[in-house]
Amino acid sequence: MGKNKKKSKAKFITNMPNVSICTPTFNRRPFFKGLIKCIQAQDYPHDKIEWIIIDDGSDKIEDIFQDEKTKSMLTQIKVRYFYVKEKMDLGKKRNMMHEKCCFKHDEDIVVYMDDDDYYPPERVSHSVKKLTQDKNVLCGGSSELFLWFNVLNKMYKFGPYGPNHATAGTFAFKRKLLKDTCYEDDAVLAEEKHFLKNYTVPFVQFDPFKTILVVSHEQNTFDKKKLLNAQNKFVKESSIEVKQFIQDKELKLFYESEINELLKDYAPGDVKNKPKVLKEISRREEERKEQTKVMQSQQDNKPSGIYVSDNSDPNNVKHKELNMRECKEYMTAKTNECIMLKRELNRLKAENDALKPK
Repeated sequence: MGKNKKKSKAKFITNMPNVSICTPTFNRRPFFKGLIKCIQAQDYPHDKIEWIIIDDGSDKIEDIFQDEKTKSMLTQIKVRYFYVKEKMDLGKKRNMMHEKCCFKHDEDIVVYMDDDDYYPPERVSHSVKKLTQDKNVLCGGSSELFLWFNVLNKMYKFGPYGPNHATAGTFAFKRKLLKDTCYEDDAVLAEEKHFLKNYTVPFVQFDPFKTILVVSHEQNTFDKKKLLNAQNKFVKESSIEVKQFIQDKELKLFYESEINELLKDYAPGDVKNKPKVLKEISRREEERKEQTKVMQSQQDNKPSGIYVSDNSDPNNVKHKELNMRECKEYMTAKTNECIMLKRELNRLKAENDALKPK
C-alpha cells in the first residue's frame, strides 16, 4: 500500500507540467531583490521552472542575474534574461516573452510575475492546480485582489469584477491558449481585454491570497491613490493585514520600508521616463470624463414621471412632465422656498411675540 502511494506521488511529480514564469521589466532594479526572493520561495519543483525576463530599460539589470548570490538562490531554475535596446510597448514585450519560452508543449503553463508586486510561495503551484483541475479551462487569474499602500499602511480590496476578468499580473494559462490569441503589440495599458478575447476565454478564478499582493509605490506607472478618491463600488478598505500575505520577515521588511528608501534615489524608475504610457493615461482620463458627461446628460434628459401645472393662463392650464434635471431644479427651488417661508414665519412669530403686552 505504501509503495503504491509512493509510486503514485512519483508519477504525479513526473507528470507535473513545466512552468514558464514571465516578467517584463523597465527600470525596476530596486524591486528585484524582493522578486528574486519570491521566485526562490516558490513551492513548485524548481527543476520544472524557467524564468523569462525581458528588459528594455535604460538601466540594464543583467548584472543582477550574473551575480553569484542570485545564481545560488535560483540554482535549479532556468533563468533566461533578454535585453532589448529598442524600447517596447508592453503588449509587444509580453508577446516576446511567450516566444522566448523553452517550454512549448500545449499543457505547459505560463505564469506572470510582474516586477513590482509580492507573490506568495504558492503562486505557481496554486495556478497549476487550478488550471489542471478542468481540461476545458485555458486561463486563470484573480478578479479580486488586495492593494497595499505601504506609506499609508492601509489595505484595500479591489473587485471581484467578473468571473472571466482579472488583471495581467495575476494571469496563468496553458500554453495552448497562445495558438488562438496574443496581445496587441502597441498596447501600453489594460492589455488584458484583447488577450482574453473580450473576456470570453474559458477562465478560472484563483485565490487572491495565493496569487498576489499589489504594492502601491511612488514609481507606479499609474498613481493608484487616484482609485481611492473615486466613488467606486469595487474598492473597499480592508482589515486584512500584510502579515496574512507575507510571512517571510525579510520580505515583509523589504516591501514595508526598504523599497521606499531604494526608490528615493532611483531616477531611472521615474514615471516621466514612460511618456507614451503617460499620454495614454491622460487620453483615457479625458475619455472617461467625456463618457461621464454623456451619461449625465442622458440621465438628465430622462422623463421623471412628475408633472407640474402652468397656471399663468387660468383659461388654458397646461401640464408639463419634467425631465430628471428639471425635476432636481424644481425640487431644489421648492426646498429653498420652504426654507425662506420658514424663516419669514419665524420672523413674524418673533415680531408678534414682541408686540404682546408684557
